Formats: sequence, structure tokens, C-alpha cells
Amino acid sequence: MKKLTYVIIFAASLMLASSCNRLDIAGMVINRSDTEERVADWLDWDNQNPPFVIDHVPDNYCFYSCSDIHINDDKSRFAKYVTLERNDLHAAFSIVAGDIANESGERPFILADSAMLFNPAKHLKNDPCFPIIGNHDVYFNCADYYKKHFNTSTYTVTVNTNGGYKDLFIFLDSGNGTHGSRQLEWLEEQLSHRTDYRYCFVVSHNWLFRTTYNYTTTPAANLPEEEQYSFMDLMSRNAVDMVIMGHFHYRDTKTFGGVKYVMTDNLNETQEEPSYLVVNCGDKITYEYRLLNGD
Repeated sequence: MKKLTYVIIFAASLMLASSCNRLDIAGMVINRSDTEERVADWLDWDNQNPPFVIDHVPDNYCFYSCSDIHINDDKSRFAKYVTLERNDLHAAFSIVAGDIANESGERPFILADSAMLFNPAKHLKNDPCFPIIGNHDVYFNCADYYKKHFNTSTYTVTVNTNGGYKDLFIFLDSGNGTHGSRQLEWLEEQLSHRTDYRYCFVVSHNWLFRTTYNYTTTPAANLPEEEQYSFMDLMSRNAVDMVIMGHFHYRDTKTFGGVKYVMTDNLNETQEEPSYLVVNCGDKITYEYRLLNGD
């Protein structure tokens, strides 16, 4: 009976959402963009371009992370998030952990891209913002728009500090509810160099732990069960410090196998008190959620 109730509620949410052109029902059932094909494109782009490296960073620095910005026809909240990070003298960069879009068409990606551009009237410094693709960025055949504006979703960022420390950030594509075999092989190769770095962070979209039933994110909730166990084992064996995720529009933290898993809520207009994550890297890693007030 409980399962039937879930199905009825989910079906009702599909019909309501489809009426406002913000849910690609067919795209949720039929993969219009394949993980393996996308990852091949991402890695080809990586191989043809220099790796992302941030130099001359203090030994103690922070970075910002958000997810599920779901831009429709406005970019005000995301633009404010980018501005807050760029005006924070302690911050080095920001992250968007998936789900840039919320409807069909290229417009959400154009708005997000423009919000990331340096604005000397508002920004003290031109810090980069690193995105990954989410399930909503795959719906409506939007993966090509993501690729056009942001080039890759499978890549690394290395932070080199003034004191000689190196921190590794690994970004992944889980837009179809799986990381895929090629990407997992690539991830394992990146982690084989884990001992070269002080700290290691992994960023993916799909939260691994179902802590609440959120009907709007069913059925694209978690990774396949065997992949999930394998992924978490890989994180633990390689002493990954933190895995940052989103997707559920909900804040949560878990510690498993010595790894901290942190989920951010949605930064779009449906969240009354949207928040973002600030992670401090120094003698140890600390983090806090901050509310995006005043919008």
C-alpha cells in the first residue's frame, strides 16, 4: 500500500510538472544522452586543453559550493552566490554541483555562464567557478548546451598553496544516475596519485544516501546499488577527505569509512531560505552552511 501511494504521488507530480514545461518525462525514462558517450567527450576535451590549476593560494583558504540552481528566467540568486565568493578574500573558487537548468532550451546555460563572468563593478577578484552536469542538465536534450558553455564535467582541479601543499579536486558526471565504467576507471587512475596531495575532494551530483523521500527526485535518486558500494569503497581506500553532492534539495551530512559526505540544498527560487557550503582548508578541513540572505 505504501509503495502504491508513492507511485500515485509521483505520477501526480509528473503531470503537474509537465504542464509547466519543466519536466522531460520521456527523458526521465529514455536516456537521450548516454553517460559513456558524454564522458568520452569530456575526456577528449581534457586531453586537448591544459589542466585546471590554481596557483599562489594561501595554505589556509576556503571554497564555496552550491547545487541545483535550476535557473529558469532569472540568475539573481546564482549571481549573488558568485559575487559573495569573489568578494571573500579568503576564498579561492566556487563550485556548482549539478542541475543548472530547470527547463528546456539554452537560456538557463546562457544565464549561468553570464553570471560567472567577472564583473569589476561587483567583484573584487576573478575567481573561477567549476560546474558539473546534473540530471536536469541531461533532460530536454540539454547536454549539448552544457557542453557548449562549460566544455567538460569529468576533470580535475589542482590547488597549489604558497607553502608547497597540493590539494586535489575531482569532478564527475552522474547525470544519468551512474558514473559509468570509463569514468570510474578514470577516477581510479586519478586517485592512484592521492598521496601526492594534502587533501582530496570529489564532486558529483547524485546523493548516495536516501535520508528522505523526495518525490520530485524519484527515480533518479541514487547510483545502482553495486556501483554505490564500489564507489564508497574507492573513496575510503584512497582516503578521500570529502565528497560533495546535491540533487535531493536537502541538506545532509554523513560519515562513512572515514569519508565525509556533504549534500547541499537547492539554490533556486523554490527554496525559501537557500544555503550554500563554505569549506575551509587549513590545518584541518572544516565546513559550514551559510544562508543566502537578502534576496
